[in-house]
Amino acid sequence: MKNRGQNFADLLLGPQGAVDALLTGIARDPDAEEVLRRVADLSNINGYAIFDRNGNEVFRSRSERYEWLLRDRPGGVSTGDKLAPSVVSQPGFWQIVYDDGESNPSVIMPLIREGRAIGFLSVVADMISERHHYQTTLARTYAVIVMIILAATCIPFALYQLRRRKIAEADARIRFLADHDTLTQLLNRRRMQEACDQLLFKIRATREDVAYLFVDLDDLSEINDSCGQARGDEILRLVARRIADAIGPDDLVARIGPDDFAVVHRRVKDRAEVVALAKLLAEIVGEPIELDDHVVSPKISIGCAMAPDHGRSHSELVKHAEIAHFHHKGDQQNALVFFEPKMDEAMHRRRQVEAHIKRAIETDGFELFYQPLVKGKDGSLVGFEALARLRDENGELIPPTEFVPIAEARGYIKALGTWVIREATRQIAEWPEPLFVSVNLSAVQFVDGDLVEIIRSALASAGIDGRRLEVEVVESLLLERSSAILDQLVALKELGISIDMDDFGTGYSSLGYLWRFPFDKLKVDQSFMKALENGEPSVKEIVATIISLAHQMKMKVTTEGVETAEQAEFLASLGCDQLQGYFFGKPLPASETVETFLVGHRKSDRFGDGARAAAVSRRVA
Repeated sequence: MKNRGQNFADLLLGPQGAVDALLTGIARDPDAEEVLRRVADLSNINGYAIFDRNGNEVFRSRSERYEWLLRDRPGGVSTGDKLAPSVVSQPGFWQIVYDDGESNPSVIMPLIREGRAIGFLSVVADMISERHHYQTTLARTYAVIVMIILAATCIPFALYQLRRRKIAEADARIRFLADHDTLTQLLNRRRMQEACDQLLFKIRATREDVAYLFVDLDDLSEINDSCGQARGDEILRLVARRIADAIGPDDLVARIGPDDFAVVHRRVKDRAEVVALAKLLAEIVGEPIELDDHVVSPKISIGCAMAPDHGRSHSELVKHAEIAHFHHKGDQQNALVFFEPKMDEAMHRRRQVEAHIKRAIETDGFELFYQPLVKGKDGSLVGFEALARLRDENGELIPPTEFVPIAEARGYIKALGTWVIREATRQIAEWPEPLFVSVNLSAVQFVDGDLVEIIRSALASAGIDGRRLEVEVVESLLLERSSAILDQLVALKELGISIDMDDFGTGYSSLGYLWRFPFDKLKVDQSFMKALENGEPSVKEIVATIISLAHQMKMKVTTEGVETAEQAEFLASLGCDQLQGYFFGKPLPASETVETFLVGHRKSDRFGDGARAAAVSRRVA
């Protein structure tokens, strides 16, 4: 506004002398006035007024007061307005702008010529559009600034919050992984120990009873071998979910081993409640699972330790529950087994035996004992069964019924079985033909598919034919009717090896396997001889039927457990091909076997005089 007023004042004070004409009215040129009006219009000046040096109005281009009546006209108007003395008396050059923010602003300033004021000028300009433009620009600028501020603050804040949330999620994930098993999403062993120790500390005050259940998924390794590791993991996840669904909201469940779970059941009223929970777990977990072309029914073994009776710390409860679980594996008649103090001694013995097994595997510490097999018709020697033996640190023999199950459970049976095959074939190669040796095979030895190659290699190393080796398998091996097992049995038979079904008559459905698998011999279980000795009815008829059936199917028969002459004579009368038992000889080490049965061996006499005399003394037919 000041600039517009100054520019218009400069025009009035110009050489045309327009201001003089307006001040004095002398030689007023209407055209000059018109030029001023046009310049004012072009400059958006609505009106202007000239005051003399005393502040009296002498010219106004238009009447603002009576604007509706008096428009611009030549000669202007005079409204009689007068400037205040305080304004007129101000020295020098000055400008006063009045702007109420609504109407057009105005400026008052002196008209100075040659250093003195010759009058005063008041200019009213049309600034509404400029004001609107300024306000709009200011508003837009303010909005942009606000947006910039928001962008400069909110975006970093949002990014900070997003990063903070991701960090929190990562921390939560890390804490979850630290406390949970990644496969089953259950608590892990460490977190279970912490939670259990906290609970055990609390029950010192609350006096509540707590049951710690050690749950083992049976035969997971076999499931992995038959269905694959991925399917085994699926079964583990499903079993974990089933266990978690079966327990109460206050109970704890964790995966504490490859196929081991732990359940902490709180507020136990009596043992019957724990037994009911174990039955529920076995029922829920045991529901069949369909995996492609396999149907798996998981089975579990459960051992239970009660707190505080069986332990006041997590480590004690785990130890005692695991001991009880091992006993349940051997006795599945009950839903679970509760820990008893005497079990700790049995577990200590088990660990000792396991240590002996491991050391024997590493140092060839096993021995082979040989029990003779004789012809049923004349008692003459035909071969031996090789039986593995293990001694403790005192040189005492550990019963096979004790160390063999432990070797199977701890994964040593394949190494043991391989050693037995190689040692038995090596030994029989040193004894005269046509004596043979018989060895027992475990189901584990068939799993990797290398059994045939192991036996072929052993025969080649010993330099003997396959006809001097017999292998014995139990019928439980054949429950799967696996083509892989059948192929291996057929391959063994092609080597000339005799394949025997051991413990015939005590299993599941023995007759069903006689035509499915290439057996050469049946071994009648020794339990029949014990039953015969006890006078149980129908035993003789059953044994006679077994022998007759085997002969009809072109198979030989060996009866185990013969301990009396009467038993031997009875079996000989039935045409039993071979006999085995204490009546003919107990298992002996190789050196004693030679002394007892093979002393005096000559090439012309296959058995030697000592063996012949011993055979004559035992001859039963």
